[in-house]
Amino acid sequence: MTVAALLVAALAAAVGPRAPAPPPAEEVRVAVVGHVRGDDNGELLTYLDLLLDEVARARPDVLVLTGDIVWGDVNDPDGTDVAAVRADWEATDRALARLDGVQVLRVPGNHDVNDVPTRDLWVERYGELPRSVDVRGVRFLLMSSAWIPEDDDPRKHPQNAIRGVPLDDEQVAFLDAELARGGFTHALVFMHHMLWWDDPSPWWRDVHPRLVDRGVRAVFAGDYGPLKFSHERRDGIDYVQSAVENEVSLGMLRMREPSRILSSQLDNWVLVTLDGADVRVEVRTVGALETGKFSPQRYRDVHEHDKGTFKRRLYRKIGWDPDRLFAGVLKVAAAAGVGGLVAGLVVGLLLGRRRRAGAAR
Repeated sequence: MTVAALLVAALAAAVGPRAPAPPPAEEVRVAVVGHVRGDDNGELLTYLDLLLDEVARARPDVLVLTGDIVWGDVNDPDGTDVAAVRADWEATDRALARLDGVQVLRVPGNHDVNDVPTRDLWVERYGELPRSVDVRGVRFLLMSSAWIPEDDDPRKHPQNAIRGVPLDDEQVAFLDAELARGGFTHALVFMHHMLWWDDPSPWWRDVHPRLVDRGVRAVFAGDYGPLKFSHERRDGIDYVQSAVENEVSLGMLRMREPSRILSSQLDNWVLVTLDGADVRVEVRTVGALETGKFSPQRYRDVHEHDKGTFKRRLYRKIGWDPDRLFAGVLKVAAAAGVGGLVAGLVVGLLLGRRRRAGAAR
């Protein structure tokens, strides 16, 4: 034996046997789906079966629903029909039961929790949040970005909370504690709203720094709008918003530009595969080929339904949306009589011509 070999052997004997490397974490597949609610008619999402077929084919271990899971009787000014909301939850959970063997986790949106009765129903069925769930080395951190009323709060669905409320001190402390507790390879954070959409925002100041370099791989949201899908990466953390929509009426699509923008985007969900140190996030679509939403005829029905009409020719002439123009004229007429109608129309035409001239320059 050479001198070098003797030295290596002596060193190994002094140090002792090397500890075995930890085995790689077992693969975990996670489906993330947002905004699966139906509408106020009590029916489920029109394409829920199609969506669940797609999810089942991916064979996930866990399905996370990122809020707005049911309609939630959200717009009833007279209070909440608890029996109707309970029926929505039961119907949705029956549909989800077809995903045999898949663990289903949920976080609430503003449709799911919007007053004290819906809050209590959520807690009764799915427990309080925040909540931590471990699955084979992956820590799921379930947060609430929805407005959660106090016991004596009589309000329903405050308008200033539709886009969510910042995580309070209790939830931030929960994140800190769960990330410090160890015992996981990867952590994923879930909520309904994109609390990180604005920059600056309380999220970037108070929450994001606490996630960096602590095993958090991604943060997910399921709100619908201003996009169906968005993504941002900061400090190695992926921020992903993913949502599907229910059927939208032609009337809504014709009248509202934001609705047209949203409906022109593919419905989507996310499959996350965590395999050892590897984390893969795949964006998957649903209904692109089956629903008819993206056919030439659908486009014509939405965008060219008034092609050749006087309103459309007027729009092409003056560059103004004719519905808005006539709505303004009618307001003037209501305030000033027939003379106001004529004056409003003349002013509208003159402004339209002026706008076209300016555009020509």
